Amino acid sequence: MNIIENFRSAIFNIFSSKMRTVLTTLGIIIGITSVIVITSIGKGFENQINSEFDSINSETISIQTSFGETIRDKDKLNLKDVENIKRLPNIKYVSPNYNTNISVKLKNGKDTKDANFYGVNQDAKEINKTQMLFGRYINENDSINKSKVCVIDNKLALDIFGREDATSEKISIKNSFGVNKEMELQIVGIFKNTDEGLFSSASIYAPIETVLEFSETNSQNISGINLYLKNKDLFENTKNEILKTLSIFHKNSPKKYSVFGNFQLADSMSGTIQIFTIFVGFVASISLLVGGIGVMNIMLVTVTERTREIGIRKSLGATNSNIKFQFLIEAMSISMLGGIIGIILGYIGTFITWQVLKLMGNTIVPSVSMPIVIVSFIISSLIGIIFGVYPASKAAKLDPIEALRYE
Repeated sequence: MNIIENFRSAIFNIFSSKMRTVLTTLGIIIGITSVIVITSIGKGFENQINSEFDSINSETISIQTSFGETIRDKDKLNLKDVENIKRLPNIKYVSPNYNTNISVKLKNGKDTKDANFYGVNQDAKEINKTQMLFGRYINENDSINKSKVCVIDNKLALDIFGREDATSEKISIKNSFGVNKEMELQIVGIFKNTDEGLFSSASIYAPIETVLEFSETNSQNISGINLYLKNKDLFENTKNEILKTLSIFHKNSPKKYSVFGNFQLADSMSGTIQIFTIFVGFVASISLLVGGIGVMNIMLVTVTERTREIGIRKSLGATNSNIKFQFLIEAMSISMLGGIIGIILGYIGTFITWQVLKLMGNTIVPSVSMPIVIVSFIISSLIGIIFGVYPASKAAKLDPIEALRYE
């Protein structure tokens, strides 16, 4: 019996007992479906993270005081640090960063919207890849004069004024925490809000001196410093120069400060998501093992039911290899069928998951990986072979005379 005839025989036997076949392949179907859906969500999440970080220059690095270190007043970053770091050779742009939470009055004058209030300088436009839609960004004169001006994102402009072009308009902001203080700012520019997903929030940028005055910190201490490197490949050298500069100026240990690149954070998060996806996918694939055991179990039953048929075939000249191969083909066919159904349901499950995420307001788009689909199909086929070996061997070893006597 050739391979084609073996497959025909296997398909006939599979469909002669449809319910038993469905129940047998259920474990494989669930396993393949779960693996495809879970890995597609993980891939979509990874793509979104990468997209979020693509909107930020990979040459950008951030400086902050180290977590876990004892930070005294003299150790805190300040505006003088910005000037000192700007003189380093590999620094193209540098901007201080200080942010606080505020509420903004909306168009009706009664409702408010929470927003992040950032203190920056003119270099922040290049560092953050800010895309201006209307007006201009914060400039040097704004910082020198402590001007009460700001740039806001287009979505916030819509919420407040009902239109995106709100340049020359004024907004009223209020502290969300601490001292109850209000300030009126004139809008000099509108930038595009590109935060469609995980980190989406309303943002207002103003000169650093204006924000510090509003926050009543009575100092030039800032939250951090953002930099844009001329050459990302010189990151380690630049990092050491920054730590040395800060240590000398503040007369303390370089350990008081941490310097990290956005590319490091993106790589770290992407790697973490991949590991998590692989782990969860591995847990889901355990059902494949259960499915394999189900295939072996049903094939052992099939061997018992077809003992007399095996005896007849052997009496007509079929060899042990012929019998073994036939049952292996049948076991593999059952597993492949489960794999195909699992792949189809995996695509359907991924689409349904995407629609559910959209209804929940999440912008993650699950992405089915073709290599995962191919590997899933190969694994489903191998399960049939691996778990079909024992039943096939048992069938091949049957004595033809005893098999013919079997009732």
